[in-house]
Amino acid sequence: MVSPGAAGLLVYGLGRSGSAVVRRARRLGADVAFYELRREGPDVDEALALGAARVEDVSALDPAAFPTCVAAPGVPIDHPDLAALRARGVEVIGEVEWTWRLVPGRYAGVTGTAGKGSTTLWLTAVLTHAGVDAVAGGNNDPALAAVARPGATHVVELSSFQLERCPTFRADVAVVLNLGEDHLDRHGSLAAYHRAKRALVDNLTAAGTLVYNADDPLLREWAAATRARTLGYSLLGEADASYDRETGTLRLFGAPLARVGDLAVKGEHQVSNALAVALAASALGLAREQVAAGLPAFAGLPGRYAEVTSAGGLTFVEDSIATRPLAVAAALRSSPRPLAWLAGGQSKGVDVSSLAPLVAERVDLLVAYGASGPELARAFAGATEVRECREADGREALERAVREAVRFLRERFGGGTVLLAPLAASFDQFRDYAHRAAVYREVVAAVAGELEAERGGTAGAAQGRPPGDGAGGRNG
Repeated sequence: MVSPGAAGLLVYGLGRSGSAVVRRARRLGADVAFYELRREGPDVDEALALGAARVEDVSALDPAAFPTCVAAPGVPIDHPDLAALRARGVEVIGEVEWTWRLVPGRYAGVTGTAGKGSTTLWLTAVLTHAGVDAVAGGNNDPALAAVARPGATHVVELSSFQLERCPTFRADVAVVLNLGEDHLDRHGSLAAYHRAKRALVDNLTAAGTLVYNADDPLLREWAAATRARTLGYSLLGEADASYDRETGTLRLFGAPLARVGDLAVKGEHQVSNALAVALAASALGLAREQVAAGLPAFAGLPGRYAEVTSAGGLTFVEDSIATRPLAVAAALRSSPRPLAWLAGGQSKGVDVSSLAPLVAERVDLLVAYGASGPELARAFAGATEVRECREADGREALERAVREAVRFLRERFGGGTVLLAPLAASFDQFRDYAHRAAVYREVVAAVAGELEAERGGTAGAAQGRPPGDGAGGRNG
C-alpha cells in the first residue's frame, strides 16, 4: 500500500534513471510509488525491496499525495498517462530536473546531436585532472541521480528526451555542440527536436555561460538571443577557441593551447570537441595551464571512434555510438581510404540522403545489415558499391559484414579500413550500442587472428584468398 501523509513521488518507468531516483528518494525517506510496464526484473525487485509501492493505474493516485512525477526518458513526453497526470495537476519532470532541484552544486549541461557523450566525459576528466570535485551523469551511465553530491561540479550529458522534461534546469555552463537530425520518430519534426535541445539555452540567465559551435548557423542565432555570456569555438575561422590547421594547434582566447597530435583521441570531430571542452573548463574556472595539461589525459569514450586492431594490411575501427548522420559523417571523414563502411540497425527516422555526397567521396563499399539494412542499401546504391547481410542474429550479421568488407578490400585494394558506424540504433539485434561494440570487437579479434595466421605462412594470403572464405566460418 502507498502510505498517506507527506507529499510523495511517482516514478514512471524504472530502468537506469528511474531506479536511481527511487534509491535516492527512499534514502531521503520519501514516499515513493512506481509504475513499470515490465512485470519483473532486477530493477523492479530492487524498488520493491527499498519500500517503493508498485501501482498498476496511475490515475488512481491522489495528486495531492503525489504531486510530482519523474518520467523516464524512454517514455514519450506526450504519453497518455503523462498527459492525464498533468491534466490532474501533477508536475511531470525528468530525473535530471529532479536531481538538480535536490542537490546543490555547479552544473554544466552538454547537448548536441553528436559528440555530447565524449565531451561530457572529457570535460569531467579535465576538471578532475585539475583537482576539481567533478562527476559525470545524465544520458550517459551512470544516471545523474546516482552520482550527484552537494558541492560537486556536475557535468551532465543531456539528450533531447531529457531536456523536454527539464522545465527549469539552469546550467551554470551550457555547451551545445551541433544540431542535426535525430529522433524524428519521437519528436515528429526537426523543428520539435531542435526546440527540445534549445531548453538548455533558454533557461540560462545572465550569470550563466553558453559555449557553442560558431560554425553552426542556427547556434549562432541562439547565441545572439541568449542573456548569458557566450563563448564560441570554430574549426573554420577565428573564435574564442579555434584550430590552426597549419600548425595543428588548438588556440584559446587567441593564444596557443595544445597540439592536436598530443591528444589521445583522433579525428576532426574530436578536435571540435576539444575546443568545446577548453572553453567550458575555462568558464568553470580552470587556468589555461590546467586546461592544456588535462586535455591529453582523456582516452576516449568506449564505443566512440577508436581503432580496434590492424592485421593483414587492414585497420578495423569501431564507432558503435555513431547513430546519427553528423556522427557518421565525422567517422567517414576520419577514416583512411580504401574504406568499407558497416551500417545498419533500428532506424531512427532521420533522412540519411544528406550523407550521399560524402559517401560517394569517401566510401568504397557499404555493407548494410539489420532492420534498416535494405533502407540504407537503397539510399546509397547510387553513391557507392553496396552489399547486404540479412542474418537475423546480430553476431552472425556483424561477422558476415566484417568478412564481406575484408574480402572486398583485400581483393580490390590489398588492404584498407573497415569501419563500424551504424547510422542506426542497436535495439533490433543487440541490447545497446555497447553490446554491439563488444560483439564487433570479438568478431574482429577472430578475423584478425586468421589474417595474422595467414601472414605466418599459410598460402591463402599469397593467393589472394579472403579470410574465412568457404565453409566453417566462426558463428560465435
